[in-house]
Amino acid sequence: MRSAHIGGRRLLAVSAAFAAAALVLAGCSGSNNNSSGGGGGTLTVGTTDKITSIDPAGSYDNGSFAVMNQVYPFLLNSPYGSPDVKPDIAESAKFTSPTEFTVKLKPDLKFANGHPLTSEDVKFTFDRQLKINDPNGPASLLGNLDSVSTPDKTTAVFKLKVPNDQTFAQVLSSPAGPIV
Repeated sequence: MRSAHIGGRRLLAVSAAFAAAALVLAGCSGSNNNSSGGGGGTLTVGTTDKITSIDPAGSYDNGSFAVMNQVYPFLLNSPYGSPDVKPDIAESAKFTSPTEFTVKLKPDLKFANGHPLTSEDVKFTFDRQLKINDPNGPASLLGNLDSVSTPDKTTAVFKLKVPNDQTFAQVLSSPAGPIV
């Protein structure tokens, strides 16, 4: 009787493994009804956290940030599974003096609507964030930001109040960083 019970367990385990594999394979399959192979479909982003606002100046919560990370471009971002901040729409980002953090944008960037994305948009984003200063927003993360200048269409220079702010790159990848 004991061997029949072990055989039944084995059969149940094998059946469960096949069922799980079938579900995984079904999830991996899909249809492409778009003959051009381009976009145009629906993007669904799920979160169990509450979304308070998708305006970067007015929210500083995980649910909203999960959506913003999928919708807005960031100068810098952390790749999944890594704590390190890397360039996203930036080509490079580094201190060029103790109080200046210079970001060089990748060439020919565009917003989702096709409009060009330039350093002027970066300046507008951070000026807007500081001007709105929403108590529910992340403007407090920009406490060390004095100003943003744009010497050309692909360069944004962040002038900092306190030199050698080694957390500034992380600030640019935080809820204070979505470019609008």
